[in-house]
Amino acid sequence: MGYDSKHIQILNPKEGYNLIADEYANYHNHLNSFEKWFFLNLLPRNTDNLDVIDLWAWDGRIYKLLKSRNINFHSYTAFDLSEKLLSKHPGNLTTSQPHNFLTPIKVIWDLEQPLPFNDNSFNLAFSFFVLEHISNIDQLFAEVERILRPWWQWIIWHFLQRREFIRKKNHTQFKIQFFNHRIADLEKIAKKNLLSTHTIPIIEKGVLLWHILICTKS
Repeated sequence: MGYDSKHIQILNPKEGYNLIADEYANYHNHLNSFEKWFFLNLLPRNTDNLDVIDLWAWDGRIYKLLKSRNINFHSYTAFDLSEKLLSKHPGNLTTSQPHNFLTPIKVIWDLEQPLPFNDNSFNLAFSFFVLEHISNIDQLFAEVERILRPWWQWIIWHFLQRREFIRKKNHTQFKIQFFNHRIADLEKIAKKNLLSTHTIPIIEKGVLLWHILICTKS
């Protein structure tokens, strides 16, 4: 995976991530390094009664991390656009409401569309390195605010990516479409949709790499 170069095909996220679904696990160690000091510390001490939705759950990396640390929830719903990535996630493919953490439900869904859940359905929402693939950000923030219960949170990991990565599959190079949303714009959209925000910049060796954006429903 690299940057740059002209005249390379740009695929939509569904096509692109279906192509690299079998290789996605190769990035786990790198991605896990981002969360190890931050994510678990952001969770409530008692999670047993919480209903959680992972908006773009990939192949279950976050679910497996939580389970390995013996963190349990009342229910866990895994959303993803790529059916091939989601097929690797533990759980059952369904559209019904979740029932427990040990058997999460999996839903194939495009986050550009309204979310298929009732108002006030979840305590926590997660989005890890996802928003850069969403065009209709305003609608997504409005939808997450709608499905969250009052005073609960949406935890967002937002990577500072200025250009598409070049990826390779079967000797073919391609990029996956992304949108370069600025953190300041995401904060404004969150507040417009009645979410208060707290932003944590993540700096390594003097370089700003990404942000944690925590949005709370009032």
